[in-house]
Amino acid sequence: MKKVVLAPVDWVVYTVLNERQRKALTDIFTEEQKQQIKRILSGRKQAQRQKLKQIKYHLYNLGFTEKALEALEDYYTNMKDPQLKRLAAWELTLWHANQYTKEGAGKALEYIEAVKNGEKDADQLRRIAIVQAECYETCHEVEKGKEVIHGMLPTQKHADLYLAAANLEGALDKRMEWVNKVMELYGLQPIGFTQTVRSPVYDDLQTIAMDRKIEDGPKVSVILPAFKAEEGIRVAIESILSQTWQNIELLAVDDCSPDNTAKVIAEYAEKDSRVKALSTPVNSGPYVARNIALEHATGDFVTINDADDWSHAEKIEIQVKHLIEHEHIIANTSEHSRLTEEELKLYRRGTPGKYIFPNMSSIMFRRKPVLEKVGYWDSVRFAADGEFKRRLIKVFGKNSYVDLKTGPLSLPRQSVTSLTGSSAFGYNGFFMGVRKEYVEALEYHHNTAETLRYPFPMTTRVFQVPEPMWPKREEKAEGKRFFDVVIATDFRTIDEEQISYIKEFYARKDGRIGLVQINQYNAGSSKTIKESIRNMLDGDRLQMLVYGEQIQTDQLIVWNPVVLEAYQRYIPAVLAKSVTVIVNELPSDEGYPITHCLKHLQEYFDHSGTWYPATLEIKNALMEHHTEALHEVNFSERVWEKSWVYDEKTN
Repeated sequence: MKKVVLAPVDWVVYTVLNERQRKALTDIFTEEQKQQIKRILSGRKQAQRQKLKQIKYHLYNLGFTEKALEALEDYYTNMKDPQLKRLAAWELTLWHANQYTKEGAGKALEYIEAVKNGEKDADQLRRIAIVQAECYETCHEVEKGKEVIHGMLPTQKHADLYLAAANLEGALDKRMEWVNKVMELYGLQPIGFTQTVRSPVYDDLQTIAMDRKIEDGPKVSVILPAFKAEEGIRVAIESILSQTWQNIELLAVDDCSPDNTAKVIAEYAEKDSRVKALSTPVNSGPYVARNIALEHATGDFVTINDADDWSHAEKIEIQVKHLIEHEHIIANTSEHSRLTEEELKLYRRGTPGKYIFPNMSSIMFRRKPVLEKVGYWDSVRFAADGEFKRRLIKVFGKNSYVDLKTGPLSLPRQSVTSLTGSSAFGYNGFFMGVRKEYVEALEYHHNTAETLRYPFPMTTRVFQVPEPMWPKREEKAEGKRFFDVVIATDFRTIDEEQISYIKEFYARKDGRIGLVQINQYNAGSSKTIKESIRNMLDGDRLQMLVYGEQIQTDQLIVWNPVVLEAYQRYIPAVLAKSVTVIVNELPSDEGYPITHCLKHLQEYFDHSGTWYPATLEIKNALMEHHTEALHEVNFSERVWEKSWVYDEKTN
């Protein structure tokens, strides 16, 4: 009976409703109600859909680029349900397309027909066409790409299709014709480039001259943090001073740049009284710079403009008018499209078939109520926009924050080098490494803190974050931070005995302990580390270490070799004098082949380690049933004792 009832519900939700309608439906319910609905709808198809979601999580967020990709391919090959097969084909298409290589694009195109097969949703068909055309372009088959996009245009007059068409034009003037079709679609003034004798570049961007200026109305404080931006800051400042909304103050904060950024800001401050030149005491990152500006802000509303990003002349006006007309709204954002600096083409940054999306950095909020109840941005070096948004929604309610559908009111500069060589600390459409740890930490804090008002200066952290995010970074000998002991395991599944060991070591030793999260490949495992571990982190003697860091230690302890079974990308580089692997679970063909674990241990830490049984029972079982595998590693017959870590003479 349950299957009979749920089948049509599932069909309506995932076949009849489009993406926008599904989102509107989910916005009606609270998180608790959503979970109840999921439990009600749980069935075979829901379980299969959840499995696909878990595979994606392991592929992107956890970095199992080999095992999860293989699981995704198996899922696609063996799936009989046509809708889920399409979804799996789409994920495979996106994975390969987002490699931004000719080989990846060619592989993505192999799945396109399977993605299209039986698809009725117009939004999805448009996204498919955009990704397909992009792949054709990457494969140097531009005409095929044009054929795909122009084949969609008679049925959909959509901005993303126009921008996809723009990317397929070789001549800049032709490209801009398509871009200005987008502006016309949103009722925006067209844009272009300043006329020069040379070929146009990003810094020549401008809104086509507008006579309309609004002198009266609420003041807007525009915060512009800047670091090493002497080459690009002029286009940002000029675009702000040329806004139709003229009642502004531009608070430009130099973050101790080694170049002439501060000098450029000072030049503008001398010419225009609306510009205020500020600086950080020491280099601290953009959010400390923002907070300094927020301390000086006098506007009714506050907004942000990044140091080298161009903004459309109507951007501030549109956001201000929305707040004036909707007094219950605390904050809004506008949309943007990323523009590559070298080729002047649109870049979708991992978003599937979309070039226009919300610009979190464009936030405009009511200064007084936000300062009173939420305070300042988190004083970290990156990723605080999302945290600030979550706090605003938590304090004022989700209906108080609006992502306006404005069209691209900003064209953030995207360098070609950052398209393929993304930073370990960057964001490519999913949270991994340090950003994943930050999101887990802030969510825990938001759910347990008595207040969500953050002070500035933040003399004491309100919750702990990894060192790469600190405004004041540690001094590093040859680029490495030192920890006396580093413990690597899956802190999502760590047991009480292991937790008590960490607590005991923390209590007895003066040195520092670093924790490295190595994930066990398990689709059913928790996504977050144990609360008891989260509560122990102090940002000093006990810290979470993340991908992208360089760490040196006397002793690395890998607890439970099952975490070494499948290769994962997001592991920090740890150089250890000695490595101990504690075997507290017996190996098996399904669990963890020891040879695989040894290979990955060497790949991560360039060390084979010494392998110790955790108990006498495990030792006996290993020696009786896994003798051949033990020959592959440096196995000790001594049962591991935690006291060895305290007694340096024993080690």
